[in-house]
Amino acid sequence: MIGKVGSPVGIRGEFRITLYSQDSGNLKEGKTLLLERAPKKTDAAGVTYIEAKIERLRYQKDKPVVRLEGIDDRTAAESLNGMQVSIRACDLEELPEGEHYVRDIIGFDVVDVAAEGGEAKVGTLKDVIQNTAQSILEVETSEGKTVLIPAVDEFLKEIDDEEGVIRVALIPGFID
Repeated sequence: MIGKVGSPVGIRGEFRITLYSQDSGNLKEGKTLLLERAPKKTDAAGVTYIEAKIERLRYQKDKPVVRLEGIDDRTAAESLNGMQVSIRACDLEELPEGEHYVRDIIGFDVVDVAAEGGEAKVGTLKDVIQNTAQSILEVETSEGKTVLIPAVDEFLKEIDDEEGVIRVALIPGFID
């Protein structure tokens, strides 16, 4: 899942996409998008899922505006408003060294390297919240408590793909 369909632009079927991450490298003309309605919401024809190629891509105030094949007017674009936008995993662009797709790190152990007595497990990565000024790691502890850790250099020290571990350095009392 990379974003959400926003409002239509103009009368030719274009619409804005609100991306969940700042990188829009996966949006390219000719690429296939999967659009899906929220669970239990369907249109009059019962459609919950649409697959279509990007026919045109442009940017308006640094936000992507797309036109999909088969979406030819404003009314059709309005019908897509609020749908989730996804790309198949096999169509995702390869990321530079040191960058990760959220889906690839969910379930990693999160350990505090600054804990008294050495590394201490904080919990398991449940999600990464990306609609804030900086990304936030949502970690579930073994007690079922949720801990939110800003994914900034001061806290996030390493993501080890081989071990499936995210190393953070927390200040004393951060979790209490």
